[in-house]
Amino acid sequence: IGHSAGGQIVNRFAALVPNSAKRMVVANPSSYVRPARQARFPYGFGDLPEQMADESAIRRYLAQPITILLGTADLLARNLDLLPPAVQQGATRYERGRNAFHAAQELARDKGWEFNWRLVEVPGVGHDAQGMYRSPQAEAALFGR
Repeated sequence: IGHSAGGQIVNRFAALVPNSAKRMVVANPSSYVRPARQARFPYGFGDLPEQMADESAIRRYLAQPITILLGTADLLARNLDLLPPAVQQGATRYERGRNAFHAAQELARDKGWEFNWRLVEVPGVGHDAQGMYRSPQAEAALFGR
C-alpha cells in the first residue's frame, strides 16, 4: 500500500516489475502509469525498453491485483503534479484515479485481457493518509474483508 508519492511507487512497481503480490493498493497518487505506449514513462509505457513496454508487459500490468483507493474529497492541488502529461490524466487526484481505472478497464475489455483492478472510494476523505488508512474501505482493500 502506498499513499500519494507512495501510491505512485506502488503503481510503477505494478507496471514494471513482474511479481506475485496478492494485493497492491494505490491510494491518492498524483499520477499513474497509463497502459499505453503513447505516453512517455513515468506517465505511460513510452520510451521504455521493448521488453518492459510490449503488449505482454501491458497485459501483465492490467492483470495485477491492484486496488485504486481514492478519497472522494481529494480535489485540491497541494503537491499535485502539474506537468502536462499528468494534467492530461485529470484535474484532481480523484479524477485522475477514476480516469486511470476506466482507461485500463476499457483497454482490457477491448483486448479481451484479464483485468484484476478494483476502484474503491472513501467518501469525504481528502489527501489524508490517516483518513484513508483508517477507513473500512482500506481495510477491505488490504485484507479482503
